[in-house]
Parts: sequence; structure tokens; C-alpha cells
Amino acid sequence: MIRYMSDLTKNESNSKIICVSHHKDVDGCISAALIKHATKSQFLLANYGNINECLRRIYDTFDIVYICDLGINETTVKEFKRIRQFAELTYIDHHPLDASVLKSIQKMGVKVVHSQLDCTGVLTHNLFKADLPREAGLLASYAAVSDRLENGSLAKKVLSRYDRDFILFETMLLSYALEKADTDYKKKLVPKLSKLEYPHQIPGIIKLALEQVERIATLRRELPLRSQRIGNLCYADAKGDSSGTIANLLIDVCDAEIGIGYDTNEQKQITDLSIRGAATSRINLGKKVSKLAKRFGGTGGGHKKASGARIPTSKLMEFMHALSNKSR
Repeated sequence: MIRYMSDLTKNESNSKIICVSHHKDVDGCISAALIKHATKSQFLLANYGNINECLRRIYDTFDIVYICDLGINETTVKEFKRIRQFAELTYIDHHPLDASVLKSIQKMGVKVVHSQLDCTGVLTHNLFKADLPREAGLLASYAAVSDRLENGSLAKKVLSRYDRDFILFETMLLSYALEKADTDYKKKLVPKLSKLEYPHQIPGIIKLALEQVERIATLRRELPLRSQRIGNLCYADAKGDSSGTIANLLIDVCDAEIGIGYDTNEQKQITDLSIRGAATSRINLGKKVSKLAKRFGGTGGGHKKASGARIPTSKLMEFMHALSNKSR
């Protein structure tokens, strides 16, 4: 029996509450930080490629589980069902959610907090607002701005309470820093955010943010030369950079409708992809990527304009051709 204990600090190890949240962006890290502040929970950071692996690490040492900012599918539901045998489970998210999946998890007693109008950080803040101080609204504000969901009905109310320029500055620093930060740094960052420390005061944030900005300036020159195109889609190996950053920049510098940054694990022969859509694109990436990933033996999902997937490397080019407008 594998139990998730190795990455937890000593003062957290007795908590029977755990939050599993998306690690790649501000929204996921903020959601974990808010729940940690409100419940003193442990936390585990995951992504679309390893969500099921992470959920399998949760056993009956926990009696309350929160899943945040991670789109789910039929495969994930199996892990939800297992966890529900020993724990209360709350799912907080804003990704598109298939009606059959929603019905299935509600039937098994999962509490669902879901809306596509507000980001997960704002939904989490609203759920725990009775247990959070006023300053915690700053965290929710960072999440809303970074996810470009400032106009959500809940987000508007939260953002109206704070100085906008301060929110924008702190969000920018946090967003750029997270693109540069490794997983170990993020594990240390979440507890600091949970203590309501301002991003600009957290050691390493400004340095990481400036490094990322400079790296983006370099990538703007490099990517047109090292990327490949399939119809309306451009792709490039991330080569150590944030795959999400690569995907976004490809839309910009290569004038593509879909941008893909990818990382390949040569040993496991698995490739993780970050997939982004142009603002003018009519493609619902979340739905399309989920279906295609399953077809090619992987997993995936996300938003209309931003999604992720994990695909067997041998199927990578087939996947990208199928996603492009020049599908075979």
C-alpha cells in the first residue's frame, strides 16, 4: 500500500485532510494555499498527465479530500469512487465537465463546486470564506486575473475590494515566477501563500519572474526557427522551458491557431503537451483534446482555449495531425 507522505513537512504529517491541485499555474497553487489556510491540510500538486497517479497515492490515512483545478474524465472517476470508500470528497473546478461524469460523481456522494464563469481559486475562496480572513481575497484575485476570469460574478465582488494595480503587479510576478519554478519550489511556495505572504516578498519570486521575462524575449526570436507547422497548428519541443509558455508564444510569433509545447520522457516514452488556442479560434480544445488523448492511449482535457495531455510518444505525431485542420 503506497501512502503519500514523503513530500510532506513534519508539522503537516498528522493532518487527515489533503488537497490535490493543479501545479502549473497561479489558479491551482492559490486553490491549494486557500484550502491549506482554512483547513491546515496537506497538499499534493498534480497535472493533467499524472492526476490519476497522484490520486492513487491517497489511501485511508485521509478522511477529507479536495480536488482542485483539474479537469476530470471517466478514468479519474474510478479513482474518485475508490477514495469515496474512506473519505469525504469535494471537487472544485471550472473546466468543462461532461454531464455524464458530473452525474456519476454526484451519485457517489462527491460534493461538486463547479462553474465555468469563475476560476477555481475564486470558487475555493467563496466556499471557505467563513474560515478565511479578508486578506485571503487577494489570493483569489491573483487567480482570477491570471486565468483571465476577472468578470466572473464572484470574481468581480472580490476584486472590487482591493487596489487593482497592486493585484496586477503581484499576479504578474507570481505568474512569471511559476512558469520558471520547478516542482520543489512550488511545494515551498504554497505554504507561504497560505500564510498570506505577498508574492513580491517571497524569496526567489522576483528573481524567477525577471529570468522568465528575459527568457520569453529570447524565445520570441528563437521559436520561429525551431518550431514546426501542421496546417493551423505549430509545435515545438519545450527543451526545459515551460511548455505552456512555448504554446502561448507559438500562437503569437508564428501566427498559429493552435500552439503546442511538449516535453518527452525518453525513458518512459511518454510526452506531456501544453496546448493553447488563439483568441479567435472556434475549436473547443478541452473537449477535443480529451477525446483525442483517449483515442491515442493517453489522457487529457482542459479549457476551450487551454488544455493539456499526456500521450505515448509513439503516437505524438498522429495526435497532432488529428488535432490540426489537416487531420489524416
